[in-house]
Amino acid sequence: MTRRGRLSEAGPDDRLPVPRRRTPDPAPPVPDQGPARTCVGCRATAHRSSLLRVVLGHDDAGDPVLVVDERRRMPGRGAWLHPDLHCLELAVRRRAFPRALRHAGPLGGEVLAAAVARHAGHDQQ
Repeated sequence: MTRRGRLSEAGPDDRLPVPRRRTPDPAPPVPDQGPARTCVGCRATAHRSSLLRVVLGHDDAGDPVLVVDERRRMPGRGAWLHPDLHCLELAVRRRAFPRALRHAGPLGGEVLAAAVARHAGHDQQ
């Protein structure tokens, strides 16, 4: 006697569960948090509103500098950064800004460092 025969003789309640391939287990609903971005410093993803957008701007002499896009509307490529000095240090050490903004050459970061310090101080208060 086969295994199936023995189970059918035992009754419908004693049968082994059959795995269903067409109807997988329903996944728990994921809350929609909006667009997520990756910090160029720590490489962690976060909601767009909790990150600073950094773009390539020019100072008075025409040299390229990193500028914080407060309204997140400036044209061009942007890089996203947590408003934390540690993430800024990691991004500078890894040379992430020239790579993310696709710019070869040195970038002035004094304006960015002041803006990140201002935002970091504002978040702590």
